[in-house]
Amino acid sequence: MLKIVTVGGGTGSFTVLSGLKQIPDIAITAVVSMADDGGSTGVLRDELGVLPPGDVRQCLIALSEHSDIVRKVMGYRFSEGTLAGHSFGNIFLATLEKASGDFTHGVEIASEILKVKGKVVPVTNNKAELVMRLKDGTILVGEDSINRADIEEKGIQDFFYKGDVHINTTAYDALVEADCIVLGPGNYYCSLVPNLIVQGFKEAIVKTNAKIIFPVNLTNKQGHTMRFGVQEYVEQLEKYLGRKIDYVLINNENPQDELLNLYQTQEGEGVLVNDNYVQGNIVKKPLLSQVLNTKEKGDSIGAVRGFIRHDSHKLAQAIIDLL
Repeated sequence: MLKIVTVGGGTGSFTVLSGLKQIPDIAITAVVSMADDGGSTGVLRDELGVLPPGDVRQCLIALSEHSDIVRKVMGYRFSEGTLAGHSFGNIFLATLEKASGDFTHGVEIASEILKVKGKVVPVTNNKAELVMRLKDGTILVGEDSINRADIEEKGIQDFFYKGDVHINTTAYDALVEADCIVLGPGNYYCSLVPNLIVQGFKEAIVKTNAKIIFPVNLTNKQGHTMRFGVQEYVEQLEKYLGRKIDYVLINNENPQDELLNLYQTQEGEGVLVNDNYVQGNIVKKPLLSQVLNTKEKGDSIGAVRGFIRHDSHKLAQAIIDLL
């Protein structure tokens, strides 16, 4: 049985996991960033002192084999009253952490309730507060601040955590024992890289014999990666990893004009990632979803959601084909 570990945050991991769940005879572990401090997650984190539940919630929903109504309940977002903007699943996970005394144990309980196929593992049990120092001396504290900032023009000097943030032992073991590690897709500086800079993550990657697959983002993020092509993404990731990526998976399908226009309205011109990569470990396949994604009802706290996304089934099948 193939052991596949995904590494990322919310929407990107949700997409990969939703597809992989349909593949038989594989063991899935989702290693999830704990840096999120925006939206409903940020409010619960600040007010209750819990670890961020939002990205974990999305991974649990993706891997749940329970009824549709249970999965919908976990994703339900309140649209009125004092809970407006909050997801029921976020509140549920925060409650489990408080009741059990440990976030990781709370996630395990939620996994049993939701009949999750595989494991969802926080990358760390520590409070993970991101800090980014720009070349002009500006210091950004917190994932949400970084997400909203224009960091590309000024350049990044350092990117690290405030205090010691160590990898969860379960996450470390899963990476070391994996047959395949899927990095992303997802928000580069706010969902993917925050996993890679956790103490002990790089050591696990260097030690593992797993094949590493990198599904390249479909679009760049304004103020973060607008100058990135595939080559730049790969070079930067390999610096964080300390080893080469085995397969670079690129979409070669064009989005619908309606989707592209919506995205350009939000992010500006030139959002599609330029395919400037010429090395031999590149794999190109049609991976694009043609479904128009809309903002969740009641999502008054969260950031604007992306319009152009991978198709979960195409992406999962492409990963399996490579293995």
